[in-house]
Amino acid sequence: MKTLALGLLLSVWLMFVSATAAWAHAVQTDYFVDLFASALELEFTATFSTGEPMQDATVLVYAPEDLETPWQESQTDEQGHFTFAPDADQLGSWRIEFKQEGHEDIRIVPIDDMGIDYHNISHGGSRDFHLMATIREGLALVSAASVGAFAMMFQRRLLKD
Repeated sequence: MKTLALGLLLSVWLMFVSATAAWAHAVQTDYFVDLFASALELEFTATFSTGEPMQDATVLVYAPEDLETPWQESQTDEQGHFTFAPDADQLGSWRIEFKQEGHEDIRIVPIDDMGIDYHNISHGGSRDFHLMATIREGLALVSAASVGAFAMMFQRRLLKD
């Protein structure tokens, strides 16, 4: 019985040790508004959960009338900064996507006849997909199942003898 408990404990430990690196790496996108600026613009800063900037990340901006074709394609700078300057004549919700190496963060920026509606900027979703993380989690699950099965077989042998 001790062997079974040890095998299951080891299995769970392997699963969590293998997956924690993938779980801990997300994207955070913040924005800064200069309410006294004469230009209609918004400064974004995209960083990973570690605090590291998303430097040279792809930025896709979609205008309200066409959410399929990018209105602007750009990149963040070395500090993860990107300045959004919308066309004031296109009112509605603009979609801004920040993408880099399997990470994605989306912001929705409403533009009305008064300019940027700062109070209603929202999070449009995010995605963190790493092929290696998925493979690592799969291997952890297979390892955990193997260790558990081995512990059960070993315990049965001990009980037969």
